[in-house]
Amino acid sequence: MELKISDNLTLKQKLDHLNTLIQDWYPDYVGFAIAMLDNDNNLYSVYRSQGYGVKFPDFIEAIHKSSRLSTLRERRSPDIIDDMTCHLPSIKHIHQTLIRKSCLSSMATPIYNKNDEFVGIMFINARIPYFFRQNLNFFNTISLIASLFINDDLNVKRSFHNIIKTILLISHHKDPETQNHLKRVAEYSRLIALYLGKRRLCNGHFIDAVYHYADMHDIGKYMIPDEILFSTKIYTPEERQIMNEHPELGYQLILKTLKQWGGITDDNLKIILNIIRYHHERFDGEGFPLKLKGEDIPLEARIVTVADVTDALLSYRPYKKPWPVSDVINYLQDGSGKQFDPLCVEAITKNITKATLIQNKYPDHLTDEG
Repeated sequence: MELKISDNLTLKQKLDHLNTLIQDWYPDYVGFAIAMLDNDNNLYSVYRSQGYGVKFPDFIEAIHKSSRLSTLRERRSPDIIDDMTCHLPSIKHIHQTLIRKSCLSSMATPIYNKNDEFVGIMFINARIPYFFRQNLNFFNTISLIASLFINDDLNVKRSFHNIIKTILLISHHKDPETQNHLKRVAEYSRLIALYLGKRRLCNGHFIDAVYHYADMHDIGKYMIPDEILFSTKIYTPEERQIMNEHPELGYQLILKTLKQWGGITDDNLKIILNIIRYHHERFDGEGFPLKLKGEDIPLEARIVTVADVTDALLSYRPYKKPWPVSDVINYLQDGSGKQFDPLCVEAITKNITKATLIQNKYPDHLTDEG
């Protein structure tokens, strides 16, 4: 088996190459899909080969509800269905669909990161029964290669994120509340994106990217003079104008920095830049800097807008106490369709209990002295 793949390719391109290689070697092979684990033990799809045989679900809720997936996680070895037609009364809808597409055998293998932590599952299908029993060593090797690709991708994201975290920490050293604020906004953004993902409004790659890059939304703020940035007074019109320049300042900073770095894909760079530049746009077109309206505002920015405001309302600030949860919900719902994307508001309000748990997990290290 010869596999020559450039490090400059995206994860999808590498997996596409791997899929083509398998097809060349095994005509009865159909395709594979990969799903990654989130913090709530749900799986979300990050890849599906063109010939997988059926549309792989974008979201699989709570793997503990599936005995097959739970067992796979615990025993750390592949799970094989030799002949799906022998399990017709009990198999899930997706397997029944696969049978109709002439996929008769299936193999699922766990994926682990470099710290030996379970992070996802690779699903592989074939046209004939007992296919994987006959070719087990080969497909075990394939799953290891796929795991290496995924871990390389995770490492690139981690390295990039460490660089950004360093920039953020240096920028925020005068602002003790910021670090946990950023964590909360990232977690709220993932809550919203997962909700939308369950409704097939976004895919696993998008959910993952929004989670990783949401905390960059205000990076431009730290190019604003300290006397404005950390003021506890109401801004003058001139100060407000300067403050409102931070999305464009952050956009230009990251655009110049990351284009030269080259360690991030164009898709991810676009999501980062959209979050930074457009998270102060309003759904009704009255925001800034470009007064975009409705779905002209990138979805990732609409998500972070709601996450950021949610955190501001739930958190202590020098000029305000945390709002009661009921008031936060009312404010968000009142702004639905005006300041906020209605679906993003629906997502966070339906998950407000989880949001408050996140708030408690990452509290601000400030006290209300009033």
